[in-house]
Amino acid sequence: MIKAVIFDLGGVVVDFTNHDYYMQLAKRTGLKFRTVEKTFDGMELDLMEKGRMDISTFERKIAKKLNIKEIDLEWYDFFVENAKVNFDVQELVGILHKEYITAFISNIDKSRYRYTRKMINLDFFDYKFTSCYIGSRKPERKIYDFAVKRMGIEYGDAVFIDDIQDNVDGARRLGMKGIRYENRRKLDKELYKLGL
Repeated sequence: MIKAVIFDLGGVVVDFTNHDYYMQLAKRTGLKFRTVEKTFDGMELDLMEKGRMDISTFERKIAKKLNIKEIDLEWYDFFVENAKVNFDVQELVGILHKEYITAFISNIDKSRYRYTRKMINLDFFDYKFTSCYIGSRKPERKIYDFAVKRMGIEYGDAVFIDDIQDNVDGARRLGMKGIRYENRRKLDKELYKLGL
């Protein structure tokens, strides 16, 4: 029986992904998109999203790798200017919150998380799990284990919703029901199939 519905933030509750940022940075600097993506999806982002590297160190290292000025990165500023609440999903969280435990698990750094907390309705979420405070990122098992234990449920009691297939697969391997988010209409259909 489903007891909990767990959402991702970026790309689900918040209409923003790192892909959006990489596209903009590539366009603005003249760098190839693949170069930008490959540079960001390395050790530095992993460490920052696990809370083990501060944003200034992160920006310095990434700027050096890309051979651009730190000021040109606009990691936080671009997020603030472009991240928007996905009100369709936030409405759904509010509805589900009346009958189920609701939570989010997000790979996010501290700077973006502080801003996100001001954007979304935190009252709709019983639990909030972020990589920057847990020290683990999806799809690593540790972050899912931490969340399930804190919520006091079994893996089979939860539905996990994320826009990234690897993260959905990580949850499914542990026994959660997993849904890849594309839009609210499809999500409603998938949840209905699960009896929600």
